[in-house]
Amino acid sequence: MLHGCIPILVTPFFDDGSLDLESLEREIDWVLAEGASGVACVAIASEGYKLTEAERDAVIDATVRGVDGRAPVVASADGPGEEPAIDRAHRAAALGADALMVLPSYFVKPGPDALVSYYGRIAEAAGVPIMLQDAPQLTGVPMSPGLWARMAETTPGLRYIKAEGTPQGPTISETIRLCGEQVAVFCGWGGLSLLDALERGAVGNMPAPNFTRFYADVQRLWEAGDQAGAADLFERGVPFAMWTMQSIDHSVTAAKEELRRRGIIVSARLRQPALILDDIARGQLTRYLDRKIAAGW
Repeated sequence: MLHGCIPILVTPFFDDGSLDLESLEREIDWVLAEGASGVACVAIASEGYKLTEAERDAVIDATVRGVDGRAPVVASADGPGEEPAIDRAHRAAALGADALMVLPSYFVKPGPDALVSYYGRIAEAAGVPIMLQDAPQLTGVPMSPGLWARMAETTPGLRYIKAEGTPQGPTISETIRLCGEQVAVFCGWGGLSLLDALERGAVGNMPAPNFTRFYADVQRLWEAGDQAGAADLFERGVPFAMWTMQSIDHSVTAAKEELRRRGIIVSARLRQPALILDDIARGQLTRYLDRKIAAGW
């Protein structure tokens, strides 16, 4: 079972934009030392949509090799239609991914029957557990716990839901009520609703890599029965987490800049297209990182 803090790895690039797989290996070692119970790669926050198909395979392969059996590897595998998604799922599973995180197809907005077919075919073809990623604010594709319950009945491979839409809390509660033990639910959208999600029965979250220790410790305290301690820690770290979640590129920029400052990755380069932070935002990020690193979390 996937459980706990499974960070979305950033994809490191050199200053010329080429892949830096040695930095990726150091990033993997670091997040596992920080308390990650798994890792995820080639996702949206990994800039997976900016990678060629060959690069996607190279990153998945390097991640699986870098983890070396120490924790589960979740790879994103989706596409604008069933066949491209199935092809990605086949390749990711063959490279050793333990589970696949799958967004709905969204270039042409699918209806419920099309979504049932899409996830069912991907799960059957991959042969590894599927995590359905619900991110309607990014995809424009609305889904519901009732639809997921229908999918869970017809698709045994569907084992996880990553809830990123709003309101997240009631969605998690209704998903667990309707699906029971057939699926486990992860808190998405940077972990901003983690305390609410844990109270409702979520099993973990998938934040940016630079928040691994923070969210892993919050969940550890919660599950040990120290809800007050979890809340105190959460309140200390959530202002910076909220700042990063202004946009995907705020989050990725913050993660890469912190990992660069810590000597884990060589460059904080993002591939284009990417939002470039202005001077004020850069100053805010520097102040947040100075405090975070000085505080040791």
